[in-house]
Amino acid sequence: MKNASKPLYKLDIDDGVAVVTLNRPEVMNAINMQLRGELMAMLPELDARREVRVVVFTGAGDKAFCTGADLKERQTKSAEELYEFRRHVYPKWVNVIASMVKPTVAAINGYCLAGGVEIALQCDIVIASEKATFGLPEVTLGFLPGAGACQRLPRVIGIMRAKELILTGKRIDAREAERLGMVNRIVPHHRVMDEALAVARAIAANPPMSVVQAKIALNASQETLLAGGLRFENEAWLSTISSDIWKRKLTEFVGRSGKRRKQKGARR
Repeated sequence: MKNASKPLYKLDIDDGVAVVTLNRPEVMNAINMQLRGELMAMLPELDARREVRVVVFTGAGDKAFCTGADLKERQTKSAEELYEFRRHVYPKWVNVIASMVKPTVAAINGYCLAGGVEIALQCDIVIASEKATFGLPEVTLGFLPGAGACQRLPRVIGIMRAKELILTGKRIDAREAERLGMVNRIVPHHRVMDEALAVARAIAANPPMSVVQAKIALNASQETLLAGGLRFENEAWLSTISSDIWKRKLTEFVGRSGKRRKQKGARR
């Protein structure tokens, strides 16, 4: 049994990229009350750290990203306790990653089931191992996906496909998840973290203001009507020019373009 005082996640930060590892490999990184509470307390603080530009999520071990809620723990809870959880914890939990300002990348290194899928759906980019398996089996157990999948999955893959996955509870492999649009791409199993980190570093190399505002504008496209989204996008764009970074980047780009044109002209 793990020491209750020891966090059930690992956090590593290097060169602007934070890696959050769900660290319960003995139970396929299932999320119990302790881990959920730790993440809800830690992630807003991590999001506020200026040195962090991108956050990568993965699971410990070689078998699972996350298999959702710890059902053995849930079995011990009374209906009253579960009602209290839904009233007070659920509203924050279902948006704890989606509400982060910093871009997020999920590195799916194995089974991604139930609440694990719902974590991945909160992330901005999803990189999956060729061995990954996805599924939302909740209806087979007498309840339903309750941490955002019924709302987010239709927005990602369409309502008809989402209904099929959720109402049958079937599992799909990484190739099918990619075809449906649930993941950005598939990589060999041993490369999943390398690829996720490469994507994170590519994002982290860009000016933070432009990245953050672009993410906000993109998210608005999923939450507003087109007219409102376009207005929001314009305001986000205007906010990026309050910094001198865009001017420096543009000057560098124009300078490089001018050099290339001169070099082409000299070769003619």
